[in-house]
Amino acid sequence: MISRQELRQYFIRAEQARGGALPTSLPVHHWRLQPALAALHQALDALADPTADSVRALVEAAFADTDWIDGWIAAMAQDALRDAYFEPPLAPTGNGFQRGIAVFAHRHVNIALNSLPVDALAAKKMQRRGPAAITFTGTVSVQKFLRAGGALLRMWDAPQVSGNFSLDDGLACRPAGHRALEDADILTLDGRTQSYVIEHAIANIVVLQAEILLDRAPLLVEYDSEDLTAVAACSTSDGASRSQMLLSFLATLGRSEDDAIVEPFTHDESFFLRWHATAELFRLNEGSARARLHAMAERDPHPDLRAAARNALGVLVTEAGACLA
Repeated sequence: MISRQELRQYFIRAEQARGGALPTSLPVHHWRLQPALAALHQALDALADPTADSVRALVEAAFADTDWIDGWIAAMAQDALRDAYFEPPLAPTGNGFQRGIAVFAHRHVNIALNSLPVDALAAKKMQRRGPAAITFTGTVSVQKFLRAGGALLRMWDAPQVSGNFSLDDGLACRPAGHRALEDADILTLDGRTQSYVIEHAIANIVVLQAEILLDRAPLLVEYDSEDLTAVAACSTSDGASRSQMLLSFLATLGRSEDDAIVEPFTHDESFFLRWHATAELFRLNEGSARARLHAMAERDPHPDLRAAARNALGVLVTEAGACLA
């Protein structure tokens, strides 16, 4: 049974955390005071002209010796044994297939410790219906397999995409051989042109994974595992995705004066954001949105947007005729 005093101490620590002060046990394990990660953070800050390559080199050096991580996690486990209300200073991550914790964050790179259970991997393969997706993330990553799980990777290559990518381009990925993993292997992957699929494993996989946030491709692209052609894409830009969400919020509020905020986004360099903003502008100022559609249909640099704008204008004309009839 938890005593009243323990509850009181827990709420005191929670209040300190909300106020910016760290709970008493936290500083010992906070990444800023974890020497290897603190050194990496300092080295990243010292880069005069950071690029994906220069950040990759620093991460690879930091990943060369990861003995520190066992003691770091073990120390937190001991705190959890002593304190029923201990909250590790690490945010959980996961996607339903893998589970993990975020261990490091910097404007140039994020690092997470992930576990891929072999039973979840097997279930994913057995429950799949139809072709799978081969995903090219658009980001450079460095992965150290602390526990390789006897995994065999099937490697894939694909052409790098531009900001004017279209599914009509007919891009296709291609097999690039296999790689058998062993414990402590480091795999540097250029997600702009490289990917892998775990073809086989005999035990759980534990991987320390760094995602480099510089020089990313504009889009994540998925390819069909059967005919190997590109079938889907989405933005790698957090800013563009956030802008799409906020534009939808503004349009939902329905305040006509917000059209002045939405309209500039119809000229954004990202073709998908231009289109999204134009669609939302219709909810605030139909006249302005129609004008943008006409401009897109005539001279937008992206062929898909020109075609979509022409189709949308045709639908509007048909609807207008039906209303008059």
